[in-house]
Amino acid sequence: MFGSWLPPLVCQAQTANATLPLSKAQWREDLQYLARELPKRHKNLFHTVSREQFERAVAELDAALPSLQDHQVIVRMLQITAKVGDAHTYVHLPQGFKRYPISLYWFGNELRVVRATKEYTDALGARVVKIGETGIDEVQARLLSVLSQAENEWFILSNSPAYMLRPEVLHTLGVVPDTGRAKFTFENEQGAQFTLGIAPVVADARFASESVGAAKEEPLYRQRADEPFWFTYLAERQTVYVNFKRYDSLDENTRKLFQFVDGNPTRKLVIDMRQNSGGDFTKVRGSLIPAIKKRPAINSRGRLFVIIGRRTFSAAMTNAIDFRKETNAILVGEPAGERPNSYQENDEMKLPNSRLTVSYSTRYYKFLDEDAPALMPDKRIDPSWAEYKAGRDAVMDWIISYNPD
Repeated sequence: MFGSWLPPLVCQAQTANATLPLSKAQWREDLQYLARELPKRHKNLFHTVSREQFERAVAELDAALPSLQDHQVIVRMLQITAKVGDAHTYVHLPQGFKRYPISLYWFGNELRVVRATKEYTDALGARVVKIGETGIDEVQARLLSVLSQAENEWFILSNSPAYMLRPEVLHTLGVVPDTGRAKFTFENEQGAQFTLGIAPVVADARFASESVGAAKEEPLYRQRADEPFWFTYLAERQTVYVNFKRYDSLDENTRKLFQFVDGNPTRKLVIDMRQNSGGDFTKVRGSLIPAIKKRPAINSRGRLFVIIGRRTFSAAMTNAIDFRKETNAILVGEPAGERPNSYQENDEMKLPNSRLTVSYSTRYYKFLDEDAPALMPDKRIDPSWAEYKAGRDAVMDWIISYNPD
Protein backbone atom coordinates (compact mmCIF):
# COMPACT_ATOMS: atom_id res chain seq x y z
CA MET A 1 0.00 0.00 0.00
CA PHE A 2 2.94 2.31 0.49
CA GLY A 3 5.44 3.43 -2.05
CA SER A 4 6.54 6.18 -4.36
CA TRP A 5 9.22 6.91 -6.87
CA LEU A 6 10.64 10.39 -7.20
CA PRO A 7 12.96 11.55 -9.96
CA PRO A 8 16.62 11.59 -8.92
CA LEU A 9 16.71 15.38 -8.73
CA VAL A 10 14.21 15.54 -5.89
CA CYS A 11 14.32 12.18 -4.12
CA GLN A 12 14.61 12.98 -0.43
CA ALA A 13 16.48 9.77 0.32
CA GLN A 14 19.44 11.12 -1.62
CA THR A 15 20.01 13.76 1.04
CA ALA A 16 21.26 11.08 3.44
CA ASN A 17 25.02 11.43 3.74
CA ALA A 18 27.01 8.87 1.81
CA THR A 19 30.50 8.11 3.15
CA LEU A 20 32.85 8.74 0.23
CA PRO A 21 35.52 8.17 -1.01
CA LEU A 22 35.99 4.47 -0.38
CA SER A 23 38.85 2.06 -0.93
CA LYS A 24 38.41 -0.65 -3.55
CA ALA A 25 38.17 -3.21 -0.73
CA GLN A 26 35.31 -1.24 0.85
CA TRP A 27 33.48 -1.02 -2.48
CA ARG A 28 33.94 -4.75 -2.95
CA GLU A 29 32.39 -5.35 0.47
CA ASP A 30 29.43 -3.12 -0.42
CA LEU A 31 28.94 -4.88 -3.74
CA GLN A 32 29.01 -8.28 -2.06
CA TYR A 33 26.48 -7.05 0.49
CA LEU A 34 24.19 -5.84 -2.33
CA ALA A 35 24.53 -9.14 -4.19
CA ARG A 36 23.85 -11.17 -1.05
CA GLU A 37 21.04 -9.15 0.55
CA LEU A 38 18.97 -8.00 -2.42
CA PRO A 39 17.83 -11.51 -3.43
CA LYS A 40 16.90 -12.22 0.21
CA ARG A 41 14.93 -9.03 0.79
CA HIS A 42 13.17 -8.49 -2.55
CA LYS A 43 9.83 -10.23 -3.01
CA ASN A 44 11.07 -11.87 -6.22
CA LEU A 45 14.32 -10.40 -7.46
CA PHE A 46 14.47 -12.60 -10.55
CA HIS A 47 11.11 -11.74 -12.07
CA THR A 48 12.78 -10.06 -15.06
CA VAL A 49 16.53 -10.66 -14.81
CA SER A 50 17.77 -14.22 -14.34
CA ARG A 51 19.97 -15.17 -11.41
CA GLU A 52 22.78 -15.89 -13.86
CA GLN A 53 22.48 -12.45 -15.50
CA PHE A 54 22.38 -10.75 -12.10
CA GLU A 55 25.43 -12.61 -10.83
CA ARG A 56 27.29 -11.94 -14.10
CA ALA A 57 26.65 -8.19 -13.76
CA VAL A 58 27.94 -8.27 -10.18
CA ALA A 59 31.06 -10.18 -11.23
CA GLU A 60 31.75 -7.75 -14.08
CA LEU A 61 31.52 -4.79 -11.73
CA ASP A 62 33.71 -6.57 -9.18
CA ALA A 63 36.39 -7.10 -11.83
CA ALA A 64 36.18 -3.48 -12.98
CA LEU A 65 36.44 -1.93 -9.49
CA PRO A 66 40.19 -1.16 -9.63
CA SER A 67 39.70 1.07 -12.69
CA LEU A 68 36.57 2.95 -11.55
CA GLN A 69 36.02 6.21 -9.71
CA ASP A 70 33.53 6.27 -6.82
CA HIS A 71 30.72 7.80 -8.87
CA GLN A 72 31.22 5.20 -11.59
CA VAL A 73 30.83 2.38 -9.06
CA ILE A 74 27.57 3.91 -7.84
CA VAL A 75 26.13 4.26 -11.35
CA ARG A 76 27.22 0.72 -12.20
CA MET A 77 25.37 -0.49 -9.08
CA LEU A 78 22.34 1.46 -10.27
CA GLN A 79 22.58 -0.38 -13.59
CA ILE A 80 22.51 -3.70 -11.73
CA THR A 81 19.35 -2.76 -9.82
CA ALA A 82 17.78 -1.46 -13.05
CA LYS A 83 18.11 -4.97 -14.48
CA VAL A 84 15.77 -6.21 -11.72
CA GLY A 85 13.07 -4.43 -13.68
CA ASP A 86 10.68 -2.81 -11.20
CA ALA A 87 10.86 0.89 -10.47
CA HIS A 88 10.76 0.45 -6.68
CA THR A 89 14.15 -1.29 -6.81
CA TYR A 90 17.07 1.08 -7.34
CA VAL A 91 20.16 2.68 -5.83
CA HIS A 92 19.57 6.22 -4.59
CA LEU A 93 22.09 8.70 -5.93
CA PRO A 94 24.07 10.39 -3.13
CA GLN A 95 23.84 14.01 -2.11
CA GLY A 96 27.24 14.77 -3.57
CA PHE A 97 26.11 14.12 -7.13
CA LYS A 98 25.60 17.33 -9.09
CA ARG A 99 23.24 18.43 -11.86
CA TYR A 100 23.29 20.72 -14.85
CA PRO A 101 21.04 23.70 -13.91
CA ILE A 102 18.37 23.23 -16.56
CA SER A 103 15.20 21.12 -16.69
CA LEU A 104 14.20 18.98 -19.66
CA TYR A 105 10.91 17.47 -20.80
CA TRP A 106 9.95 15.09 -23.59
CA PHE A 107 7.25 16.35 -25.96
CA GLY A 108 6.81 13.34 -28.21
CA ASN A 109 10.31 12.63 -29.54
CA GLU A 110 11.53 16.17 -28.87
CA LEU A 111 13.45 16.90 -25.68
CA ARG A 112 13.17 20.59 -24.78
CA VAL A 113 14.48 22.90 -22.08
CA VAL A 114 11.56 23.98 -19.89
CA ARG A 115 13.49 25.69 -17.06
CA ALA A 116 16.97 27.14 -16.65
CA THR A 117 18.93 29.33 -14.29
CA LYS A 118 19.55 32.88 -15.45
CA GLU A 119 22.93 32.23 -17.04
CA TYR A 120 21.40 29.64 -19.39
CA THR A 121 18.12 31.30 -20.37
CA ASP A 122 19.26 31.30 -24.02
CA ALA A 123 18.42 27.59 -23.97
CA LEU A 124 14.80 28.03 -22.84
CA GLY A 125 12.43 26.34 -25.24
CA ALA A 126 15.24 24.94 -27.36
CA ARG A 127 15.38 21.33 -28.49
CA VAL A 128 18.35 19.32 -27.21
CA VAL A 129 20.33 17.92 -30.13
CA LYS A 130 23.55 16.60 -28.55
CA ILE A 131 25.33 16.31 -25.23
CA GLY A 132 29.05 16.42 -25.84
CA GLU A 133 29.52 14.67 -29.16
CA THR A 134 26.65 12.23 -28.62
CA GLY A 135 23.27 12.66 -30.31
CA ILE A 136 20.32 12.83 -27.97
CA ASP A 137 18.75 9.59 -29.26
CA GLU A 138 21.95 7.73 -28.41
CA VAL A 139 22.11 9.42 -24.99
CA GLN A 140 18.56 8.24 -24.34
CA ALA A 141 19.44 4.72 -25.47
CA ARG A 142 22.37 4.57 -23.03
CA LEU A 143 20.24 5.93 -20.19
CA LEU A 144 17.89 2.98 -20.50
CA SER A 145 20.53 0.96 -18.65
CA VAL A 146 19.99 2.96 -15.43
CA LEU A 147 16.18 2.94 -15.59
CA SER A 148 14.01 0.04 -14.43
CA GLN A 149 13.86 -2.17 -17.44
CA ALA A 150 10.44 -3.77 -17.07
CA GLU A 151 8.41 -0.60 -16.51
CA ASN A 152 6.66 1.22 -19.35
CA GLU A 153 7.57 3.88 -21.88
CA TRP A 154 5.89 6.64 -19.86
CA PHE A 155 8.10 5.84 -16.89
CA ILE A 156 11.08 6.33 -19.21
CA LEU A 157 9.68 9.61 -20.57
CA SER A 158 9.12 10.85 -17.04
CA ASN A 159 12.49 9.96 -15.56
CA SER A 160 15.17 9.89 -18.24
CA PRO A 161 15.44 13.71 -18.41
CA ALA A 162 16.49 13.89 -14.75
CA TYR A 163 19.25 11.31 -15.14
CA MET A 164 20.33 13.09 -18.31
CA LEU A 165 21.22 16.09 -16.17
CA ARG A 166 23.57 14.15 -13.90
CA PRO A 167 27.22 14.57 -14.96
CA GLU A 168 28.28 11.51 -12.94
CA VAL A 169 25.76 9.37 -14.80
CA LEU A 170 26.68 10.75 -18.22
CA HIS A 171 30.39 10.30 -17.54
CA THR A 172 29.89 6.66 -16.51
CA LEU A 173 27.89 6.05 -19.70
CA GLY A 174 30.64 7.59 -21.85
CA VAL A 175 28.58 10.60 -22.95
CA VAL A 176 30.86 13.28 -21.44
CA PRO A 177 34.63 13.08 -20.78
CA ASP A 178 34.43 14.16 -17.13
CA THR A 179 32.01 15.51 -14.53
CA GLY A 180 32.76 19.18 -15.14
CA ARG A 181 31.33 21.63 -17.66
CA ALA A 182 29.63 19.90 -20.58
CA LYS A 183 28.85 21.04 -24.10
CA PHE A 184 25.13 20.95 -24.96
CA THR A 185 24.00 21.53 -28.53
CA PHE A 186 20.52 22.99 -28.98
CA GLU A 187 18.22 23.93 -31.85
CA ASN A 188 15.98 26.97 -31.53
CA GLU A 189 12.52 27.32 -33.02
CA GLN A 190 13.94 28.89 -36.17
CA GLY A 191 16.00 25.77 -36.79
CA ALA A 192 19.37 27.31 -35.92
CA GLN A 193 21.74 25.24 -33.81
CA PHE A 194 23.92 26.68 -31.04
CA THR A 195 26.14 25.32 -28.29
CA LEU A 196 26.39 26.20 -24.60
CA GLY A 197 28.93 25.01 -22.08
CA ILE A 198 26.92 24.21 -18.96
CA ALA A 199 28.61 23.89 -15.57
CA PRO A 200 27.10 21.47 -13.03
CA VAL A 201 25.94 22.71 -9.63
CA VAL A 202 25.00 21.14 -6.31
CA ALA A 203 21.60 19.47 -6.73
CA ASP A 204 19.58 21.24 -4.07
CA ALA A 205 16.11 22.73 -3.73
CA ARG A 206 17.17 26.24 -4.79
CA PHE A 207 16.88 25.43 -8.46
CA ALA A 208 13.08 25.72 -8.42
CA SER A 209 13.16 29.22 -6.91
CA GLU A 210 16.17 30.51 -8.84
CA SER A 211 15.30 29.18 -12.30
CA VAL A 212 13.16 30.69 -15.06
CA GLY A 213 10.44 28.86 -16.96
CA ALA A 214 9.97 28.66 -20.72
CA ALA A 215 6.19 29.13 -20.63
CA LYS A 216 4.49 32.53 -20.92
CA GLU A 217 2.50 31.67 -17.82
CA GLU A 218 1.95 28.61 -15.67
CA PRO A 219 -1.41 26.82 -15.96
CA LEU A 220 -3.17 25.64 -12.82
CA TYR A 221 -1.43 22.30 -12.53
CA ARG A 222 2.05 23.88 -12.44
CA GLN A 223 1.14 26.44 -9.80
CA ARG A 224 1.69 26.12 -6.02
CA ALA A 225 4.32 23.46 -6.64
CA ASP A 226 5.19 22.88 -2.98
CA GLU A 227 1.63 22.28 -1.75
CA PRO A 228 0.64 18.60 -1.46
CA PHE A 229 -3.12 19.14 -1.88
CA TRP A 230 -4.98 22.30 -2.83
CA PHE A 231 -8.14 23.28 -4.67
CA THR A 232 -9.67 26.29 -6.33
CA TYR A 233 -13.06 27.27 -7.73
CA LEU A 234 -13.60 28.15 -11.37
CA ALA A 235 -16.77 30.09 -10.71
CA GLU A 236 -17.87 30.73 -14.29
CA ARG A 237 -17.72 27.01 -15.00
CA GLN A 238 -18.94 25.91 -11.57
CA THR A 239 -15.91 23.62 -11.49
CA VAL A 240 -13.79 22.68 -8.49
CA TYR A 241 -10.20 21.90 -9.50
CA VAL A 242 -8.15 19.78 -7.04
CA ASN A 243 -4.38 19.46 -7.32
CA PHE A 244 -3.43 16.25 -5.50
CA LYS A 245 0.36 15.68 -5.37
CA ARG A 246 0.90 14.01 -2.00
CA TYR A 247 -1.01 12.22 0.73
CA ASP A 248 -0.17 14.50 3.68
CA SER A 249 -3.20 15.19 5.93
CA LEU A 250 -5.53 13.70 3.31
CA ASP A 251 -8.47 13.12 5.67
CA GLU A 252 -8.48 16.76 6.75
CA ASN A 253 -7.96 18.01 3.20
CA THR A 254 -10.85 15.85 1.98
CA ARG A 255 -13.10 17.26 4.69
CA LYS A 256 -12.25 20.84 3.67
CA LEU A 257 -12.72 20.04 -0.01
CA PHE A 258 -16.22 18.64 0.34
CA GLN A 259 -17.24 21.30 2.81
CA PHE A 260 -16.52 23.71 -0.03
CA VAL A 261 -18.17 21.53 -2.69
CA ASP A 262 -21.35 21.21 -0.60
CA GLY A 263 -21.48 24.97 -0.08
CA ASN A 264 -20.98 26.05 -3.69
CA PRO A 265 -22.67 25.18 -7.00
CA THR A 266 -20.45 22.39 -8.37
CA ARG A 267 -21.09 21.15 -11.86
CA LYS A 268 -17.74 19.38 -12.23
CA LEU A 269 -15.06 18.08 -9.88
CA VAL A 270 -11.55 17.59 -11.28
CA ILE A 271 -8.89 15.67 -9.35
CA ASP A 272 -5.47 16.22 -10.92
CA MET A 273 -2.94 13.44 -10.13
CA ARG A 274 -0.42 14.21 -12.87
CA GLN A 275 2.28 15.12 -10.34
CA ASN A 276 1.48 12.47 -7.74
CA SER A 277 4.25 9.87 -7.39
CA GLY A 278 2.68 7.84 -4.61
CA GLY A 279 2.20 7.29 -0.90
CA ASP A 280 -0.38 5.19 0.97
CA PHE A 281 -3.21 4.19 -1.36
CA THR A 282 -5.49 3.20 1.54
CA LYS A 283 -5.89 6.88 2.44
CA VAL A 284 -7.83 7.63 -0.75
CA ARG A 285 -9.89 4.48 -0.27
CA GLY A 286 -10.84 5.72 3.19
CA SER A 287 -11.47 9.39 2.40
CA LEU A 288 -11.81 10.75 -1.15
CA ILE A 289 -13.63 7.82 -2.73
CA PRO A 290 -16.25 7.39 0.04
CA ALA A 291 -16.88 11.17 0.04
CA ILE A 292 -17.50 11.11 -3.70
CA LYS A 293 -19.76 8.06 -3.56
CA LYS A 294 -21.96 9.83 -0.99
CA ARG A 295 -22.63 12.59 -3.53
CA PRO A 296 -24.41 11.17 -6.60
CA ALA A 297 -24.62 14.60 -8.23
CA ILE A 298 -20.81 14.62 -8.39
CA ASN A 299 -20.37 10.89 -8.92
CA SER A 300 -21.91 10.81 -12.36
CA ARG A 301 -20.48 10.49 -15.85
CA GLY A 302 -19.23 13.80 -17.19
CA ARG A 303 -19.12 15.54 -13.82
CA LEU A 304 -16.18 13.77 -12.19
CA PHE A 305 -12.73 13.74 -13.82
CA VAL A 306 -9.36 12.34 -12.74
CA ILE A 307 -6.25 13.54 -14.58
CA ILE A 308 -3.29 11.15 -14.88
CA GLY A 309 0.07 11.32 -16.62
CA ARG A 310 3.61 9.98 -16.90
CA ARG A 311 4.39 10.99 -13.29
CA THR A 312 1.32 9.23 -11.85
CA PHE A 313 3.07 6.40 -10.06
CA SER A 314 2.72 3.70 -7.40
CA ALA A 315 -0.11 4.49 -4.93
CA ALA A 316 -1.29 7.32 -7.19
CA MET A 317 -1.66 4.90 -10.11
CA THR A 318 -3.45 2.47 -7.80
CA ASN A 319 -5.89 5.16 -6.71
CA ALA A 320 -6.52 6.22 -10.30
CA ILE A 321 -7.56 2.61 -10.96
CA ASP A 322 -9.74 2.80 -7.83
CA PHE A 323 -11.48 5.89 -9.20
CA ARG A 324 -12.19 4.03 -12.43
CA LYS A 325 -13.56 0.96 -10.63
CA GLU A 326 -15.39 2.59 -7.72
CA THR A 327 -16.72 5.85 -9.19
CA ASN A 328 -18.00 7.25 -12.47
CA ALA A 329 -14.86 9.28 -13.09
CA ILE A 330 -13.51 9.90 -16.59
CA LEU A 331 -9.73 9.49 -16.67
CA VAL A 332 -8.02 12.09 -18.87
CA GLY A 333 -4.38 12.70 -19.82
CA GLU A 334 -1.41 10.46 -20.55
CA PRO A 335 -0.95 6.82 -19.55
CA ALA A 336 0.48 6.41 -16.05
CA GLY A 337 4.20 5.80 -15.58
CA GLU A 338 4.12 2.29 -14.12
CA ARG A 339 2.80 -1.16 -14.96
CA PRO A 340 -0.49 -1.76 -13.09
CA ASN A 341 0.49 -5.34 -12.22
CA SER A 342 3.96 -5.11 -10.75
CA TYR A 343 6.28 -5.37 -7.77
CA GLN A 344 5.86 -2.41 -5.41
CA GLU A 345 5.74 -1.37 -1.75
CA ASN A 346 9.40 -0.61 -1.25
CA ASP A 347 11.62 -1.05 1.76
CA GLU A 348 15.21 0.17 2.03
CA MET A 349 18.64 -0.99 3.15
CA LYS A 350 21.97 0.78 3.48
CA LEU A 351 25.25 -0.50 2.15
CA PRO A 352 27.73 -0.90 5.03
CA ASN A 353 30.60 1.32 3.91
CA SER A 354 29.22 3.86 1.44
CA ARG A 355 25.92 4.16 3.37
CA LEU A 356 24.15 4.35 0.02
CA THR A 357 20.42 3.67 0.22
CA VAL A 358 19.03 0.83 -1.87
CA SER A 359 15.26 0.48 -2.33
CA TYR A 360 13.62 -2.84 -3.13
CA SER A 361 10.09 -4.17 -3.65
CA THR A 362 8.43 -6.28 -0.98
CA ARG A 363 5.05 -7.14 -2.57
CA TYR A 364 3.48 -7.97 -5.89
CA TYR A 365 0.18 -6.27 -6.76
CA LYS A 366 -2.26 -7.16 -9.51
CA PHE A 367 -4.59 -4.19 -9.93
CA LEU A 368 -5.94 -5.04 -13.39
CA ASP A 369 -7.29 -8.35 -14.66
CA GLU A 370 -5.32 -8.02 -17.88
CA ASP A 371 -1.54 -7.58 -17.84
CA ALA A 372 -1.53 -4.14 -19.47
CA PRO A 373 1.69 -2.11 -19.87
CA ALA A 374 0.01 0.98 -18.40
CA LEU A 375 -3.17 2.40 -16.97
CA MET A 376 -4.66 4.06 -20.04
CA PRO A 377 -6.88 7.14 -19.77
CA ASP A 378 -10.41 7.19 -21.19
CA LYS A 379 -9.43 10.31 -23.12
CA ARG A 380 -5.76 10.45 -24.05
CA ILE A 381 -4.20 13.90 -24.41
CA ASP A 382 -0.41 14.03 -24.77
CA PRO A 383 1.56 17.17 -23.87
CA SER A 384 2.54 19.40 -26.79
CA TRP A 385 5.32 21.96 -26.87
CA ALA A 386 3.09 24.65 -28.46
CA GLU A 387 0.55 24.41 -25.63
CA TYR A 388 3.25 24.26 -22.94
CA LYS A 389 4.99 27.35 -24.31
CA ALA A 390 1.70 29.26 -24.43
CA GLY A 391 0.84 28.30 -20.86
CA ARG A 392 -2.24 26.32 -21.91
CA ASP A 393 -3.45 23.02 -20.48
CA ALA A 394 -5.17 20.98 -23.19
CA VAL A 395 -6.41 18.48 -20.60
CA MET A 396 -8.30 21.08 -18.59
CA ASP A 397 -9.54 22.71 -21.80
CA TRP A 398 -11.08 19.39 -22.84
CA ILE A 399 -12.63 18.81 -19.40
CA ILE A 400 -14.11 22.30 -19.26
CA SER A 401 -15.64 21.93 -22.73
CA TYR A 402 -17.04 18.45 -22.05
CA ASN A 403 -20.83 18.50 -22.00
CA PRO A 404 -22.33 15.74 -19.86
CA ASP A 405 -25.89 16.51 -20.93
